[in-house]
Amino acid sequence: MKTKLLTPEEFDAHTANRTLRISFVGMSNCGKSYRSKILARDSDFFWYRVDGDIQKSLDLENEEEIASWLGYPTSPTYLERERKYIELENEFTGQAAMQSPGKNLVFDTTGSVIHLDSSVLGLLKENTLVVHLDVGDESLENLIDQFFKMPKPVAWSGYFNQNEGESEESSLRRCYPILLTERLKRYRTLANININSRELYDMSGNETLEIIRSKLKKDMI
Repeated sequence: MKTKLLTPEEFDAHTANRTLRISFVGMSNCGKSYRSKILARDSDFFWYRVDGDIQKSLDLENEEEIASWLGYPTSPTYLERERKYIELENEFTGQAAMQSPGKNLVFDTTGSVIHLDSSVLGLLKENTLVVHLDVGDESLENLIDQFFKMPKPVAWSGYFNQNEGESEESSLRRCYPILLTERLKRYRTLANININSRELYDMSGNETLEIIRSKLKKDMI
C-alpha cells in the first residue's frame, strides 16, 4: 500500500478490498488503543498492539507492570531496560508489513514510536497510512499531571537530566514537558494525516474512517 499516492478513491478501494492499513501514532492517553478497538469492533479490522507483544516478551501482564519494570530515569537499571524496551519496540514496529488475513489492519503503536530507528519508521510509513491523534499543545499540562498520578512506561531517549542539587521529582517535572513538546512535534512530522483527537471522540468505526478519508481529500490531493 503506497500511502504517499493514496487518494480518497484509493482509500475506498482498499477498504472494500480489505487491504487498508492504518497506524495510529500519538501521546499516551490520546486514544490510539481505544480508537483501534472501535475499528476492530465496528469495522472488523485486525488490531495489532505493539505494546502487547512487548509485554509478552518481557513476561509482564500490563502497562502498569512495564512502568514498574522500566522505572524512572534516575533508577540504576533504567538505561539498560530502556535500551531493551526500544530494541523490542523496533522489532515489533518493524512488522508493519505483517499480514492481516482477509481484514483491514489497524496498527496500534506506542507513545515512543518516534524514538525508533529511521529505517523502522520508514517501514511504518511505507506500509501503513500514519494517522496522528493530535492532543494539541494546550493538552500537555494535563498529560503531565496524568503521568505523575498514573505513570506509564516512558522512553526518555536522552531528554532527562538532573541538575546539581535538584530533587528527582523536580528534575522529572522540568524535563517531562520538554520530552512531550518534542514528541508532539515529531508525531506531526511523521504522520501522513494529523487529526485532533477530540474530533474522533465518541465516533463509530465507520465515522472514524470517514473522518480519516476527509483528511485525505484535504491534505493529500
